[in-house]
Amino acid sequence: MQPVVQTIWAQAPQAMKALLRRAVSRKLFQPQPLSPQRRFILVSGTAALLAACTKSRQAQNASRPPSSSSSVAASSVKIIQHALGEIAVPMDPSRVVVYGYAIVDAVLSLGVEPIGVPSTILNEMVYLNLEREAIADIGEAGQPNLETLSALQPDLILTTQQIGESSYPLLSQIAPTVVLAVDERADWREATRLCAEALDKQTEAKTLSADYENKLAQLKARVSQNLGEVETSIVYIRPGEIRTMGQDSFPGSVLSDAGLSRPPAQAQGPDRRNLSLESLDQIDGDVMFILTPQSSSEQAAGVKAEIERVKATPLWSQLQAVKNNQVYEVAPYWALGNYSAANRMIDDLMRYFTEIS
Repeated sequence: MQPVVQTIWAQAPQAMKALLRRAVSRKLFQPQPLSPQRRFILVSGTAALLAACTKSRQAQNASRPPSSSSSVAASSVKIIQHALGEIAVPMDPSRVVVYGYAIVDAVLSLGVEPIGVPSTILNEMVYLNLEREAIADIGEAGQPNLETLSALQPDLILTTQQIGESSYPLLSQIAPTVVLAVDERADWREATRLCAEALDKQTEAKTLSADYENKLAQLKARVSQNLGEVETSIVYIRPGEIRTMGQDSFPGSVLSDAGLSRPPAQAQGPDRRNLSLESLDQIDGDVMFILTPQSSSEQAAGVKAEIERVKATPLWSQLQAVKNNQVYEVAPYWALGNYSAANRMIDDLMRYFTEIS
């Protein structure tokens, strides 16, 4: 087969190929010598057919919606290494879903408004000031609402190993999915860096870090020099559980950056969970901060009721922080946050410890 004919055959629609094969098999075409006039007609017709096939294919490509990978121009994507391998993501993603908790704060701090977040973020984290009408509820950890996710048509999904690893095969079918290899609560700085890499917001991440360091310097300049000797306890109470938040938790790392000491029971590790009323001494300190919901949800009402129940017990009144009237209720950003939450924490510390000193 001549090169020109090969090209025509490759470009021809399948229906035309089938018709030609059937005609040849029935000997409807018999080879005949080509006169100059017939040769001209054949070449002209061939050129017209090839042009028509090419135009048809171009029209099909133009009308086909771009996929999340192969059809995107190489110049408009970048390769991101993540916990489960590597993935091509858009250089400037505009429809970002965050299937995680603390990393929602990171994404918002970097100047990106997600189009979908977990239920708890929408219902409980009121300090984020999210517009519920503009952001979809995508379900909770381990139970992503795949129908909602698909309908959102995201161009990037951000998640973490603890939450998104088991759902990755399904999530990655919807959009390029980056799985961050971090504990989003304890490794919040690294989580921000990785989010910034995926979102192409490295400059913004550096600004966030610098602003946080400036906040810390302001705190240390305003409070008394012996503040590091004040043992600071962080407590989380909910129905059926009393928990302290240790040195390796998000709030623990902020207190450490601020130069504040912790009670012995909270000086190491992430959290101490399921403490009994008989072990309330482990939540004691010179100063105690209790994480208290801000929302009006049923879950929040249950937490507030449990806090009041614990406060009503005789053992509560024996705690040193209670006797000294140094117990403060703080917002949920103390438990789950990033740079914006850390800055809010420092504002709280500045206010409360200025009173103490």
